[in-house]
Amino acid sequence: MKHPRTLAAVAVLLGFALSACQAAVGPLPAGSTSPVPSPSSSELAAIVQTAVGDRNGTVLDNPPAPSLSDRQTTAAYLAKRERDLAVVAASKARFKSVGFWYTSFTTKVTVESVEVTGSKAVVRFKELTEEYLFTTANGPSSVPSGYSLPQTATFRSSADGWQLDSINPSEHGGGMPMSIVEG
Repeated sequence: MKHPRTLAAVAVLLGFALSACQAAVGPLPAGSTSPVPSPSSSELAAIVQTAVGDRNGTVLDNPPAPSLSDRQTTAAYLAKRERDLAVVAASKARFKSVGFWYTSFTTKVTVESVEVTGSKAVVRFKELTEEYLFTTANGPSSVPSGYSLPQTATFRSSADGWQLDSINPSEHGGGMPMSIVEG
């Protein structure tokens, strides 16, 4: 090497220039609008299916632990879920006090449409759920009760990817299932 000092100076300058081009590492600041890749319909459908299954599991006599990761939901969704749990628990207690409780369920979610606009995604879907009841008078029922309900899920983009922000019935009124708390 004929010019080691010149080569060293160029390397240092090149290092500074390249380091200025690197993206910042770590969480995005609140309100940041860093581009997040558009979600796939299957990714959103899987989150909705898991969230609806978790919600329906709360009505069981022995509810399973939630499957949906907190990182897949917003703080607003988690707060509503916590408020809803108290309402569902009170309804379950009244139901059980007269000799009825749910022992199992099956849920199928069918996505009807997905719309992504900027940092928001809206999934319209239909839930079909069948629940199996146990009564103190008759024991377990082999015939499920069921419902089909159109709903809308809203997602927000974040540094963690797309997060579930809310699930609401698309049609209001009538007899809502015990697991759905409006308001």
